[in-house]
Amino acid sequence: MSNLPIINPFHWGSRGTLKHTSAPSGTTKLTLNHDKTKIDFQHFVSQYVPALKDGSKFKLNNFLFTGILQTMYLSGADYTKWFPVFYGREILELSDGGVCTVDNVMVSWEEKYQLRQNSGSFNKLEFEKDEKDTHPQNWPRLQARTRYLTAKELAEVHGDQRPLVVVLHGLAGGSHETIIRSLTSKLSKIDGGKFQVAVLNCRGCARSKITNKKLFSAFQTGDLKEYLAREKSRNPNRKIYAVGFSFGASLLANYLGETGSESNLTAAVTLCCPWDFLLCAEKMKKDYWSKNLFSKAITQFLVRLVKVNMGELESPEGSKPEFQPDIENPCLYMCTKSNLERAKSFTQMLEFDGTFTAPSMGFSSAEEYYRAGSAINNLHKVQVPTLIINSTDDPIIDASSIPYSQVKMNPNLLLLATDLGGHLAYLDETWDSWMNTHIASFFSTFDEFLV
Repeated sequence: MSNLPIINPFHWGSRGTLKHTSAPSGTTKLTLNHDKTKIDFQHFVSQYVPALKDGSKFKLNNFLFTGILQTMYLSGADYTKWFPVFYGREILELSDGGVCTVDNVMVSWEEKYQLRQNSGSFNKLEFEKDEKDTHPQNWPRLQARTRYLTAKELAEVHGDQRPLVVVLHGLAGGSHETIIRSLTSKLSKIDGGKFQVAVLNCRGCARSKITNKKLFSAFQTGDLKEYLAREKSRNPNRKIYAVGFSFGASLLANYLGETGSESNLTAAVTLCCPWDFLLCAEKMKKDYWSKNLFSKAITQFLVRLVKVNMGELESPEGSKPEFQPDIENPCLYMCTKSNLERAKSFTQMLEFDGTFTAPSMGFSSAEEYYRAGSAINNLHKVQVPTLIINSTDDPIIDASSIPYSQVKMNPNLLLLATDLGGHLAYLDETWDSWMNTHIASFFSTFDEFLV
């Protein structure tokens, strides 16, 4: 019975503890603005974001006393009136002919559309009129409070000189997710609105379209690279930060490792990253609660993503790849109607990735893809100060995959491991994310006090 975390007393409670892991020789030296003295990364976090210092205690919701309950409530509760963020969408055209979308937080629209914070209500008639005027033909209808930008609005967004925080969502998610809106609402308001905030939606996600038969994968860091390079080119002196949630954290970590000292980021945060895909897939397959409560739902998110984009992705039955697919040149020849029909009964990520993702890049199995694509492979190459946040009671991320030993080898990394929080949740007595509050505080203090 010890593998059933919901009845394991060591996984119960609402009072958590946060513990640091870092390089024994110390973390990277940072320069303070006011006197140009040096402070190492770990001490900076402990001194300037004391809620995240080593050994700190925190209090979560009494009713959500396990990681499973935290995760289930976050994904299942009605948060539609919470965090009423307005997003202005841009279609980002990519060098390979594909597109992804960028949802920019538009704080000024709260006044424009007469938002009432307490109820979340706003002038829907005015918003819907503007939404209709800007919506591209034959594109899916967007989520609540999200519309495409006019040319004038887009120019204003592109001319914004404030520091930028880029948010990367979880698997098949987007800017509309509760946990994403929780953070973007905080980031866009902290210190009087000091940050420009944008969510980079993966291809096909958040009601966007696939245009060139390419989906996202663990290796698909190119879209993030292009977006960050474009933003940096507009203002080379502007600081850019990034935070990734779950699968988005994996993409972010892979980007940081691939780019090393050439990264366009000033600092980064990963939350609940699945560092070792294979260990996490095995947990979803073997752990009773992970298998029965989460595995099928996560898998079917991806199946629906393929289904709604079959108009572009579909290949004839019996198709063979037109070239030898690899990481740089994937080929989605396996997106056939029969495979999609079969996928409707999938309950494991291993099944989905074994059918679609792995063969599209030339891998012989999902396991081979997982070994190659796991972000833990790139941690030793990260050259940007990065906070790594994971909870040991996460019902989706295997605790043994948390990269304690890898962090000790890289002074640019600081691992914050908590014993409570679940997957992305950390819901406190207000039913909001305790961790999101302090992620926003980390970026704010980093930007304010460091060169």
